[in-house]
Amino acid sequence: MDKTRSILVRADVKDRLISLINQIAKVPVDQIQEDATVDNQLQMQSVAFVELQVAIEEEFEVQIDPIRVVELNRFGNIVDYIYECVTSGAG
Repeated sequence: MDKTRSILVRADVKDRLISLINQIAKVPVDQIQEDATVDNQLQMQSVAFVELQVAIEEEFEVQIDPIRVVELNRFGNIVDYIYECVTSGAG
C-alpha cells in the first residue's frame, strides 16, 4: 500500500473533495456540508459531475463507481465511500 494512503484520514478526503467540488462545480465552500446532497444543495450539472469523477480518481488514485456516488447522494456518505476506496486500496 502506498505510504500516502496509509496515513490519510477521513478529514483529508473531505477537505480535498470540498476543494475539488468548489473548483469544478463552482459550489461555494460554505454550502458543502456533510448533509448536503448532490441533487439539491450542490446542484451539480452532469458535465461537472463527470469532471469531478475524473478529478477524484486522479487526486486519490482510485477508481470510483459513479452510479454508487449518485446513489449515495449525501456529501458525507460520498466522503465515506471515497475514504473507504482509498484506504482499502480499491483503486
